[in-house]
Amino acid sequence: MNDDNVKWIDIGEKMVKQMLEGKQKEYGDFGNNSYIIANFIQSVLEVVNGYKVKVPITLIPQLMIVLKLTRTIDDGTKKIVFKEDTHKDIAGYNNLLRQMMINTLESENKSEQN
Repeated sequence: MNDDNVKWIDIGEKMVKQMLEGKQKEYGDFGNNSYIIANFIQSVLEVVNGYKVKVPITLIPQLMIVLKLTRTIDDGTKKIVFKEDTHKDIAGYNNLLRQMMINTLESENKSEQN
């Protein structure tokens, strides 16, 4: 990998971080929102199915990535389905998912050490 690729990656990650900061100001903390949504899904599933279930908080960014991915599928109309915003959103949700997973791993490692 040459220096140009490294610079592009750094700029890309910086852009994703800036986008996420802007979205957080507009929509609130993603971690808090994910917690609320995961608990809502869990409550509905428990009532519908009549037994306890566990809905991991990481399900929320995973679902959002799948939702955004559906916007990249040609529905048979042969229209160009590329939208830059869709790919920025996917990158943003993937970054949030990554951070959630890192935080969980770090938390588990601390628990094991104690």
